[in-house]
Amino acid sequence: MILMMYSFVQEQVKRNSILFWYGILNFVMFVFCIGFSLFDDTQVLGKNAWLYPVKYYFSIGIFIWSMGWYLYYLNNVLQRNTLLWGFLLTTLIQTSVVLLQSSRGVSSFYNLNTPFDKLVYGIQTVSQIVFILLMGVTTYFFYFQKKNSKSQHFTWGIRMGMIIFLIGLFIGVYMLIVNKNVFRNNSAILEKLTLNKKQINLKIPFFLGIHGLQIIPILSYYFFQSKKQVVNFTLLYFIMMIVLLFMAVINLAIF
Repeated sequence: MILMMYSFVQEQVKRNSILFWYGILNFVMFVFCIGFSLFDDTQVLGKNAWLYPVKYYFSIGIFIWSMGWYLYYLNNVLQRNTLLWGFLLTTLIQTSVVLLQSSRGVSSFYNLNTPFDKLVYGIQTVSQIVFILLMGVTTYFFYFQKKNSKSQHFTWGIRMGMIIFLIGLFIGVYMLIVNKNVFRNNSAILEKLTLNKKQINLKIPFFLGIHGLQIIPILSYYFFQSKKQVVNFTLLYFIMMIVLLFMAVINLAIF
């Protein structure tokens, strides 16, 4: 297991050392924020303020390492480098905003309480839009690149993973829109929108979407043997996400 991890790290550094170390930075901040949460009980929307950057840093760390692995397969150096720095800068802005606002004990989403909060929220929103556009461009490049150095099923695993990831991002946008009043610190609405533990939460299809970027390519590499298998699995994965999303929207209980 240790040898496997060592080989993975070596390969990750070889493929994209910049995104490797940036990913490490995110994981280090993830650990630091967990530590802060143990000593600071500041609350934002009923939760420890430090849990927000904890989730962000961990998710961004995984995303950055994934993209560091995948961008290696792009043949065009200019495309690869542009996307590298684009993803690095947009995610750095997003994590920095979440960290800043959490350290101040306020929400980073839909927080328009002061001119400073409006400025920070505006910067965050622009970075999120650019991030989504970058992901769309990356997906386009991978779909229309003529020469691929990897197997067909793994190539399609990456493509399908990116499509599912984009769908997950749009579910995330929907979550923000639905909960915009909650993020504006209206505690009464927060209590009304708290779901029963038996109900499907919007976070579940969102989680499946953003981590489809890892799940589908990994399965394609180790288990699938053809493009058809990858596409069929992705279709089932997509259907499951949509069913869970629908159940969440109508507040349907699991049992």
